Amino acid sequence: MRILHVSFENFQDVPGLLSRSHAYLGDEGALVTMVPSRLGFMNGTCLYYPFLNSGPTGGLAKIMGRHNVNVLETELRLKVKGEKSIEKLYYKARDFAWLYMLGRAWRRHGFDSYDVYHFDGDVPFIYGDRILKKLKGKKIVTHFFGSELRKWGMNPHLREHAQIRFTSELDHTKIDPSLVFVPIPFEGASIRPRVRENEVLRVGHSPTRRTAKGTADIIEAVNRVRRHLNFEFLLIEGVSHSRCMELKATCDIGIDQIGNYAGTGYGRSGLEFLALGIPTITEIPEEYDRLLPKQPFVNATKDNFEEVLSELLSNADLRGKKRKEGIEWVRNFPDPKRIITEVYKEYRRIGWIH
Repeated sequence: MRILHVSFENFQDVPGLLSRSHAYLGDEGALVTMVPSRLGFMNGTCLYYPFLNSGPTGGLAKIMGRHNVNVLETELRLKVKGEKSIEKLYYKARDFAWLYMLGRAWRRHGFDSYDVYHFDGDVPFIYGDRILKKLKGKKIVTHFFGSELRKWGMNPHLREHAQIRFTSELDHTKIDPSLVFVPIPFEGASIRPRVRENEVLRVGHSPTRRTAKGTADIIEAVNRVRRHLNFEFLLIEGVSHSRCMELKATCDIGIDQIGNYAGTGYGRSGLEFLALGIPTITEIPEEYDRLLPKQPFVNATKDNFEEVLSELLSNADLRGKKRKEGIEWVRNFPDPKRIITEVYKEYRRIGWIH
């Protein structure tokens, strides 16, 4: 089979890695992105859509409240994207510009020649259903990442046409229990772990968006812990992915997120810390343990974060234990071969393959 993954951006290389992983099972995967990766990941075939990540669009996004991706757990509900008239008007106007860009690339790249279409981010090339109608008879998948479903809702056209709906966000399973949870794929074995600790321990945190990771709370708590323990704190942001990894590799303890402001659990940042052999603090509600069996993170909440960090800084045996657990888990649980096999289980369940 030939499978096309379509995404706004190859954010954290998740759509890219999924597209490449089909080769493990003898199929051909390809990637189409709408804008180039801001962190330097591969773009596949880039459409260079306007009105995404640009200056004027950023101003409009602030007016529409799109920069605030935080959704409290008590506010989680299934929404339909474009429920509000102003949003629907914006999406439809944007579609006109996007269709022009897409039309120039459609035939050149043979976008209609694939068997399966994975819309990684719930956008079927445009907001409307024009392209989905063009793909009538094809196999359609929608896959949710990040804040799109949580904040803005499900594309109504993909809700109707997609035969499989995946998510890689733990709390999305509360929004829509019918979603099939597939963990974030990650090539942990390709990263060389740290060998020794620094004389003065260094704690690292690398938020892509501070509000989503609870960074303000983390910084306040870290400053309070530094009053009675000697350690360094490294805030990593605004750099390329390669530079981010270089800086992470100098840390002894990692912090992914606290507070569940925009999702629950962990992201690629936490997986990278684990692969580097760095014990990693994050907040994962116990109810999600069934989705993440034997997860090795050091669990903490906003209320007990200071105590958890202090214990990890003071207990070398605990750091050593978590280091070993983290390396083993990150090389197995999110392994791309295992994740794509989970995807193919759904293919098989609905009769796409035998």
